[in-house]
Amino acid sequence: GKTSLLVAFARGDFPKVYVPTVFEKYTASLQLGGKPVKIHLWDTAGQEDYDRLRPLSYSDANVVLICFDVTDSNSFDNILTKWYPEVNHFCKGVPVLLVGCKTDLRQDQELLQKLKDRRMEPVSRQQGEAMARQVRAVSYMECSARYQDNVGNIFETACSAAISAARRRQRKTRRRKVCVLL
Repeated sequence: GKTSLLVAFARGDFPKVYVPTVFEKYTASLQLGGKPVKIHLWDTAGQEDYDRLRPLSYSDANVVLICFDVTDSNSFDNILTKWYPEVNHFCKGVPVLLVGCKTDLRQDQELLQKLKDRRMEPVSRQQGEAMARQVRAVSYMECSARYQDNVGNIFETACSAAISAARRRQRKTRRRKVCVLL
């Protein structure tokens, strides 16, 4: 989900083959408020084997996307048990967007039947929005990388959140630069 989202945005296509990610870096550009913005995207490994390496990629983050698969309740549960605590620890104060991926699969009858057989169902938009409030994400968004649905909007929202946070930090530091002698 997350790798496909990044590839769909950075390269404009959907990966045909799944290759597990360790660390990948993509560069992309977009227009925000009529101005060009160049962004660097880090795709990190979700597997437990990389839990000790992953924090290295957080140091210069201006915004974090926590992505989950809307057809996988374990992926959704990991937001609270793994991803939010990790991001909150290493990226304190950095804006977070919660992103539900693979929304096209909510219509996949074969997958829906498999989920039903296991007494499961896809994560709803309402559940995603509730989770976003719980983890204090700046936004909850959904996408289908396969069909490029909402992909660009996610990165525009992410960039806007990063720029707004940077401006707030600048205003705070400007206020603190006052020297008072008594």
